[in-house]
Amino acid sequence: MTAKRLQNITESATLRISNLANELKSQGKDIISFSLGEPDFTTPSHIIDAAKASLERGETHYTPSPGIPELRKAIAEKLKKENKIETKPGNIIVTPGAKQAIFEVILSVLREGDEAILFDPAWVSYDPCIQLAGARTVWAPTSQNNGFSPGNISEYITKKTKLIVINSPCNPTGSVYSKETLKEIADISIDKNIFVLSDEIYEKIIYDSEHISIASLDGMQDLTITVNGFSKAYAMTGWRLGYVSAP
Repeated sequence: MTAKRLQNITESATLRISNLANELKSQGKDIISFSLGEPDFTTPSHIIDAAKASLERGETHYTPSPGIPELRKAIAEKLKKENKIETKPGNIIVTPGAKQAIFEVILSVLREGDEAILFDPAWVSYDPCIQLAGARTVWAPTSQNNGFSPGNISEYITKKTKLIVINSPCNPTGSVYSKETLKEIADISIDKNIFVLSDEIYEKIIYDSEHISIASLDGMQDLTITVNGFSKAYAMTGWRLGYVSAP
């Protein structure tokens, strides 16, 4: 008998469609898969060479739980330079993929009975993570008419709201939140003292817009937990390497 918390958890829709696409491909069918969010190139050679060199140096043993110190320092410097997030290595935790980071953040922030706001449509894995934490997802709909940008979310805020989850650039809509939109979310977060989980894994897959980290806005450094990683930008999805920057 499994735990009660698993009763409403189903197979990832992303993986289900991906497996179906692979099965059809193995049958010789011409399939274009829109399942996994993954670049169509392999990991750049200089990254592979660096990994090989590390293995050959015998760097195969346990590391500190939050991650290799040099890596955490480099991530903090990256966030300061590229994202304008004032952080330091002590605020960085390296995780086995951004998905694991998201799960750990949600478990750390939400208690049973709490509420988290998701903008609909959203990536399929946020909601199960919230459910596993014993919390409830409150869906705030978006519309193609305004580029799937969040509208007035104050009507979805209750005394139980403890977290707002944002994903910009967004999977699956492709929406990139403007500074004005982020400022509206930030104002509510500050006014109600609500944490924001900002999933920024797609920050480099962007065309005619500008990626802005909500943690860089005034007053948001202590209320934003930023999740990112190397999977999408560097085609390292199978490497399982993500990170969290938290207050």
